[in-house]
Amino acid sequence: MALRSGTPEDYAAFARLFLELGVREPPPSSEVWAAEFAPLAWFQDGPEGPVAYVVADVLGDLGYVVQLVVDASARRQGLGRRMLEEVAAHFRTRGCTRWGLNVKRDNTAALVLYGSFGMRPLREAVTLTVSRAQVQALPAAPAGLEVVPVVEAEWAPLTAAFRMMPEKLARFSKRSSHQLLRLARPGAPEPTRLGMMDLRRGGVLFPFFAATPGHARVLLEEAFRRAGAEELQVAVTDDTPLAEVLRGAGAQTVMETLELQGPLP
Repeated sequence: MALRSGTPEDYAAFARLFLELGVREPPPSSEVWAAEFAPLAWFQDGPEGPVAYVVADVLGDLGYVVQLVVDASARRQGLGRRMLEEVAAHFRTRGCTRWGLNVKRDNTAALVLYGSFGMRPLREAVTLTVSRAQVQALPAAPAGLEVVPVVEAEWAPLTAAFRMMPEKLARFSKRSSHQLLRLARPGAPEPTRLGMMDLRRGGVLFPFFAATPGHARVLLEEAFRRAGAEELQVAVTDDTPLAEVLRGAGAQTVMETLELQGPLP
């Protein structure tokens, strides 16, 4: 049973299966699906319609599995493994030598599956629900900081500074559902590790990096201003001190995730 390419008309099936991810944000809109997801998606059809989909992107030499979803009715039949095998073959034809994805820390079955393909934990993140009031409880921000858009010349240094997947910033910079922003100090040399965030439609900040909780406060205040929301979901990566400060201010844990990577089989 071969996978077939996704189309804009698959939105209803995508939105239904997306709920199986168990995340708080709703499915992306049909417009975002058509522009950003459908060109990278494959579906597995069953007798009564789609039972699974995978969204996979090529980021340099890294094949990135954005989402892999199998309907509850079709699980434990080896479908996820067969889909990964097809995705791996696709990545090989595109010149990838390694692949990776993000998975919930408590998704034991998925971790076993991905581990059998050679993927191992590389980074960890915790997603927190943060309110405006909780941001005000953070330490005062260093003076002279401002939030500015990320420009093309900064993609590579920011990727290196925060150890992000290759070409991820280049990809997201072209998508209307993403706003790439970084911290700057006007008139001073530009230390790339001040902080940056990807503000996504729906009030999700992923990735989110900040040098200190004070730097995080500047980014979060700007994110709230732009999003116009009362709460944001903030994915803090490899930064236990910041996660603990936010929790101490009252932020609630939504989920904990692992970034897995490994050589492409």
